[in-house]
Amino acid sequence: MIRFFVLTAGLAFVLVAPLQGQVSVTISPMAGVYLPVSNVLENIRFGGAGGPIIGSVKQEPGFLVGGRLGVRVAMIGVEAEAGYALSKVNIPQGVQDAAGVSDDANVFLGSLNLTWDFFQAPFTPLALYLSAGGGITARSGEFWDRFGDTTSITGVLGLGLRLGLGPLARLRIDFRDYIYNFEPSRGTEQLDGLLQNDLIATIGLDFTFSPTP
Repeated sequence: MIRFFVLTAGLAFVLVAPLQGQVSVTISPMAGVYLPVSNVLENIRFGGAGGPIIGSVKQEPGFLVGGRLGVRVAMIGVEAEAGYALSKVNIPQGVQDAAGVSDDANVFLGSLNLTWDFFQAPFTPLALYLSAGGGITARSGEFWDRFGDTTSITGVLGLGLRLGLGPLARLRIDFRDYIYNFEPSRGTEQLDGLLQNDLIATIGLDFTFSPTP
């Protein structure tokens, strides 16, 4: 998470020097929900006292917290996003008891995105924007400890709304889709990759600062 913020802060420093007076820097704490769509594992075998159990595993929705750091020039912005989803996995019935498998499984989502304000309402502090970029999705927790290759490179698409609350603060609502192929391993076994669409819906505040000329 810190690495994404540091990279964007460095980018902001590079941009601010030649564009002083035109650039704004934003810091945005956020909270929301994490909404995975697809199974993360299919036809996976779990051992147990009563014999193997085969089934699918799906990441469950969870509460997400995080933040964004960005720079904006007029209608264009670049921002880093980092979010941590407190989640679990839905595993086949009987696995948790028979095989002693925990359902503890959290998700980190981080990305660097380009934003474009495609609509600014006249005479009101309202803007709608699109975002696109790339990043990573990383899984942690007791369930994923038994697997490898649980970090994936992702593409990110989004839509957002920003409403001014004053000269330095804006309310924002964002919807983003982390799109990637999840292809974990277990021991020496490479598991089948599955296309993932991890949706996040967040609400937050933009605190805006302009560099001193």
